[in-house]
Parts: sequence; C-alpha cells; structure tokens
Amino acid sequence: MASNPLIAFGAGSGLDSRAIVESLVNVERTSRTQPVTRKVEALTARISALGQLRSALTGIATSLGTRVRSGELGLQLASSDGAVAVERFGSGPASALVNQISITRTAAGQRLNRGGFTSAADPVGQGTLSFIAGRRTPDGNGGFSFAAGAGSPVNITIGPDNNSLAGLAKAINDSAAGISASIVASAGSATLVLRGGEGRDNGFIISAAPSGGPGLEHFNHTPGAEAMALGDAARDAELVIDGIPVTRPANRIDDLIPGARLTLRREASAATVSGARDGQALSGALADFAGTLQAMRQLIGDFRRPAQGGEAAGPLATDATARSLDQQIVRLVTAPVPQAGGLRLSDLGVSVLRDGTIAVDTARLANLPPTRLGDAEALLNELSGAARADRPNRLQTIAQIVATASDGLSRQRDGASRELTRIDQRVEVMRTSLTRQFAAMETAVGQSRAAGQQLEQLMALWTAERNG
Repeated sequence: MASNPLIAFGAGSGLDSRAIVESLVNVERTSRTQPVTRKVEALTARISALGQLRSALTGIATSLGTRVRSGELGLQLASSDGAVAVERFGSGPASALVNQISITRTAAGQRLNRGGFTSAADPVGQGTLSFIAGRRTPDGNGGFSFAAGAGSPVNITIGPDNNSLAGLAKAINDSAAGISASIVASAGSATLVLRGGEGRDNGFIISAAPSGGPGLEHFNHTPGAEAMALGDAARDAELVIDGIPVTRPANRIDDLIPGARLTLRREASAATVSGARDGQALSGALADFAGTLQAMRQLIGDFRRPAQGGEAAGPLATDATARSLDQQIVRLVTAPVPQAGGLRLSDLGVSVLRDGTIAVDTARLANLPPTRLGDAEALLNELSGAARADRPNRLQTIAQIVATASDGLSRQRDGASRELTRIDQRVEVMRTSLTRQFAAMETAVGQSRAAGQQLEQLMALWTAERNG
C-alpha cells in the first residue's frame, strides 16, 4: 500500500512542512486569481449597469406606447347628448370630425313571456324544445310569418332531472341558442321571460315536442301557435347621420364613423358627435417624455463618471455602448421621423440645452399648426414601437444595442470564470507536487539522522573497547 506523503512531514527536519506547502500554494493561487477575479467583477458590474439602462429605455418606450394607444394623445371624442355615447375604436379616428345624429329607434331583441306558474319549482313537462333563429314579420292580422336564418336549430331536452321552471331556464341559458332566460317571481306567481339578441334577424320561434305527458306545449311560439306571449319584437336600430338614414342590427355601432364606437341608449332628435385633439394632453405627454429622457441621460452619466475625489469610477466609465446610447438619445431630438411627415421632437419644442439638459418649450408646441398634431401623435407612436433594424429612431431599437453588447460581455465573463476553474486545477496539481517533494526531503533528512546516530553508537562502542 502506498504511504501518505503527508505522514512524513516534520519527521526529519522538524519544520512545519504542511504550513509551508499551504503558504506556497496560497501565494500562487492569489497571484494568479486576483487579476482574473477583478476582471469577472468588472464585467459583472458592466453587465448589470447595461441591464439597468436597457430596462429603463424599455420602460420609457412602454409608458409612452401606453399613452398613445389609450387615445390620450389622439382625437378626443365627445357627444352632446347622452342618448348616444361615443368612444375610441381601434386606432381611433384619423382626422377631426363633427357628425349630426338623430335616433329614430333603438335596436331591441325579441322578448317572450309565459306566466301561470306559482313558483320556479313548478314542473313544466318533459320533452324537447327546438329554438330556430330568423326574421319574424307581422302579418297585419295579429299573427306573423317567419323566415329561418342560416343557423341550425338548437334543441333543449327536459327530463326528470330538470323538470321545473328553474330547470328549463337553466337549460336555455346553458345552451347555444343565444337566448337568455330569467324568472320574474312575485307573491304566489312566477313568469318565464326569454330574450334574444338585438337586431331584426335575431328573432326566434320555439317548437315543443312533449313526451311522457302534457305541459311543454305551453312554451310553443310558432306562426299560428303562440302559447308564449310576445313582449317585444326583434328590431334594428334606425338613425340618421348627417341627413342620411341608416339601420344597424345593434345599438353598439362600430362601422358608421371610422375609429369611433357609438352606443345608442334612447331615441333623440339631435346629437352631435365630435372629435378634436387636446393640445394640453400632448403638451403634458411631451413634458413627461422629456423628463424621462433627461433622467435616462443622468443615469448614463452616473454610470460613466470617471474616478475622482477618492471615489471609484462608474462601471461604464470606458464603455463604448453607454457612450453610444447617450449619443442616440440626443439624436432623437433632432432626427426627422418619416412616419410622422418628417416631424422632429425639436419641432414640438424639445431641445438639448448647452448644459446637456433636455427641456420642452411649451410655447413652441403651442405654435404648431393644428394640422400637424396628428403627426405629433404619430411621432410619439413611432418612438415607442417595437425594435426594428430599419427604424433606428425607436427607443426599443436603441435598447437592443445594449442587448448585443451585454451578450458579448457575458461571453467574456464566462471565459474568465472558466479560467478561474483552470487556475484552481493547476494550483491543486502544484499542491500535490510540493507535498511529494517535501515528503521526500523529510524522508531523506530522517534517513541521514538515523545513519549519524548509528555511526555515533559504533564510535562509542569502538572507543570503549580500546579503553578496556
């Protein structure tokens, strides 16, 4: 069995060989790892600082994009009468508008009623109800004709488990018939109410097929067999916009005024729907945007600060990417944006002062022609857009520069970390070699001392024999 070299330590020389080896190994490790460790720490600090800059740029773009998409900077829609509500739809109107609207009739859904029940627990009979959607037309004699739509009939089955007025209502609501059912109860009575969707083509008929006894036929509603009473007939909305009569199948209308959604609430003789831009909203957004850009430049400046007054340099003091970011932000102010008719932030009053501060001149924005307010919205929308190589004026595109640089720095850090691992491996090899060398030395010293002691004993014996 091979002997452990460390057992021989101190056996011959009396020195603390183990401590000597550890000291030599630690000196070697420190001299080799210190510069690499400093490199790893510096790279980590740079990656972290660049990550903060990227996050800040992305946050500015997201905040600006939210304001643009909310419509805050676009045309502000308004209605002069609560009979018609108006709101932004899609990307909103493309230009200012003023429309005169009168509502002759609002859209409604068909409503059927069936009373004669004492409570929601009353049985209704078993069988099948078939619902068919389509257009219901009065015949002038108290009856009606019916033209089925393109959809298939929807069948609802009532059996022992749901044979009650409440069970019937639930089965209708759970079906795909597009009809809502409710029960109106009062003292000792209950009435089933069915409502269809708005629009003339959303009328419906009900055909009952009882099984196992009578009862379900009470919910018939077909031409000539109207067991359920008609409360309201399905109808389209009728209105006049700028003197032109139009009809729509619902009270929510998205296709009458581009970029605007109308909601008809009641009849009205005249209402004005308008859309105009709010210069104050744009001014406020620009002031906020300029403030965030200024804060961004200050953050970059802090990361790029040189060493002075005993303070260490910033993590990006010599970083070319940080310098490029600052330059790109300054260029945003003066670069024309083709998607905004060539408008620049400087045209809106944003400027970079002599001391490097980004500020907004509200007076200059106020002098912008009203016809260019749409371009101002388009400019801010473009700045906040997703990163694209062909759109260098976008904040997200500028932020992408950081991602590319960070990837390169991460690869450098990974390489340095691997170098530390290799150093540790080489130091361990050195430790093993030194251990063996010192063990061999201790063995040699021990053997030399043993030989000397033997010689001394022989000399003493020889001297004693001579003297005897």
